[in-house]
Amino acid sequence: MNNSDEKHWSRIRQLGIFSMVFPFVIFFVSVMLSSRGLTGLVKNYEEGTARIVQYILFALGVVIFFFCDGISDFFAHRLFVSDKEREKENLSSYFAYIFIILWLLNMISVTGFAGFLICGNITWLTVFVILTLSLQMRYFPSSKRFEKLVELAGK
Repeated sequence: MNNSDEKHWSRIRQLGIFSMVFPFVIFFVSVMLSSRGLTGLVKNYEEGTARIVQYILFALGVVIFFFCDGISDFFAHRLFVSDKEREKENLSSYFAYIFIILWLLNMISVTGFAGFLICGNITWLTVFVILTLSLQMRYFPSSKRFEKLVELAGK
């Protein structure tokens, strides 16, 4: 691996680490808000529009959770080429892939945070953060995952 490739891998790993820190930041901000007395922005969140919004946020988070493999495969087929001579292009595509997938997974935490702001329930957010982190560990950038994605592009 030459120096340019090593720098590229370093940037990819930094993006992965930054993406995995984001749910923790959201969680700690929520803990601080909760400790300062945030009880939710909506007084009766079990009725009316607030309830519908919460269901939509929950559904969005769950859809991302359950369909992340399909979404990942969709982007892998469009970003990678199976030609070994175009590995540099695949490394650039891997950076884009990591950005798209890990930040899509971060949307699970964001929807959890929005639900927390509505109802003030930190348990809701905690579950969504755990889901995000568990999936992000699976998609964390590695050379093994990169090779698998390039192979997938050839099929």
